[in-house]
Amino acid sequence: MDARGSSGFPVFSTLIEANHLTKRGDMFAATGLTDEDRAAILRLARDPRVGERIVDSIAPSIYGQKHVKMAVAMALFGGCPKNAGQKHRIRGDINVLLLGDPGVAKSQILK
Repeated sequence: MDARGSSGFPVFSTLIEANHLTKRGDMFAATGLTDEDRAAILRLARDPRVGERIVDSIAPSIYGQKHVKMAVAMALFGGCPKNAGQKHRIRGDINVLLLGDPGVAKSQILK
């Protein structure tokens, strides 16, 4: 709702919609993994082809474009960490620029 503040600029009320909330510092927040989940993660970690499997899972309906899919995978799993005042680490921004002819599935790969 638009209301004019004392400075004459519009002031908007804040609305936050959330599907899930986790309290900071909750020691049980990160324990949502089952033993089966942990075993599956460890199996994947031992797989020598895990990188290829990740690349193959990105836009599987698009044939080829392995180098583009690899770049997207590296952006998703890489990134430069940000350390906000030595309090906590957060992942840096993802920036990917795809150039190419129309119709080479750039948008679909990014989706």
